Amino acid sequence: MNAMALTLLTPIRTLHFEDGDLVVLMTKQGSEGFLYNHVPTLVEVVPGALRYRVPDPFGGEDTWRIFFVSVGYAEIQCDHVTVVVNAAELPGEIDEKRAMSALKRAEDRLKRPNLTKLEQEHAEHRVRRAKARLAFHRRYCSNETAQ
Repeated sequence: MNAMALTLLTPIRTLHFEDGDLVVLMTKQGSEGFLYNHVPTLVEVVPGALRYRVPDPFGGEDTWRIFFVSVGYAEIQCDHVTVVVNAAELPGEIDEKRAMSALKRAEDRLKRPNLTKLEQEHAEHRVRRAKARLAFHRRYCSNETAQ
């Protein structure tokens, strides 16, 4: 196996793994995967799942490390992906009630009259992020063994 290392950087944590072979993350173009020997590139990361596949050394079923990440960017090199984002959470770290409250607050803010263009863009971003966190929670929190 040709390993594809992953470094995940946020303002409050740094995670590094070297036992996987595939990094999949959400970009503006949709879900993109990166394997060993990928051409060097830089992509914009949008809120969603970051998945890191760890092959079973004995040919069994692969496991996945899964994170919810917010906005940022990823630098892809031939044997390493570095992801720099504002926040990264494991499935068990997302509180569904808190995420639903965040969505309601963001939607309420978006409905306010006389928002400046910047305030509207910020509110729209908050709505997108809250919806992405809730979708991630629905998909992965019932399956935390996939971490």
